[in-house]
Amino acid sequence: MSSSLPKLTNAIHIRDFVDTVLPDRTRSETPNYVEIHTDINIFQEDDFYDLGITVEPIHAYIRTYLTQSDLDLFTTNAFFYADGKFSTAITSDNKLEIIIQALSLQRYSLFNFL
Repeated sequence: MSSSLPKLTNAIHIRDFVDTVLPDRTRSETPNYVEIHTDINIFQEDDFYDLGITVEPIHAYIRTYLTQSDLDLFTTNAFFYADGKFSTAITSDNKLEIIIQALSLQRYSLFNFL
């Protein structure tokens, strides 16, 4: 008798600030596909922090499709939320990076928080 296990997915939810927006290196021939670059900061949380662990920002590439009008919203230091599927890689200088294929992407301004 075989049991049916749920399919595991890799999903990530990010909220951070845009560092740069560049053309998507994996789709250079297709306009409007971009990579939003950001360093994800890991913050201390009450029960999930240990002084023995060094926590550094993790560089992330958020790959997505943006229309020209949407692209104008994602400027340096814009605050955004992204949900998507992700994978990880180790860079040549032995650092972790996260590559996200955004399934949803929203830019927020200060007015969203008031």
